[in-house]
Amino acid sequence: MINGMPRPAATIGRWSQKFTFYIRVQSVVDALVTYNLTEVVFRGTLQPLSAKQIELKPEGQRAWTWLRLQCFTPAPFNVNDQVVYNNQTYKVMAQNDYTLSGYMEYHLVQDYQS
Repeated sequence: MINGMPRPAATIGRWSQKFTFYIRVQSVVDALVTYNLTEVVFRGTLQPLSAKQIELKPEGQRAWTWLRLQCFTPAPFNVNDQVVYNNQTYKVMAQNDYTLSGYMEYHLVQDYQS
């Protein structure tokens, strides 16, 4: 414990793995939409959001794929960022700061695929 806070990252860290995500930034060049990808490598865990957490989402979003990403090494994601993992694009919908306990948590939703 540091500052009286439990440090679950030490235990959960054994379940962590190395992830490679890409932050996707959209820009317009000569009237054409282009995407630039920036690679981000970190350690963490990735799992689906629980049914109870999905129940709290707006009704139209409950059928979408929701993931919880817990990072034990820094990942520079912000709410509304688009990230690519396993050739799927996700949008960062929530960022929970648990740095006192040794990790950051993000909620990702699978982005619209045309």
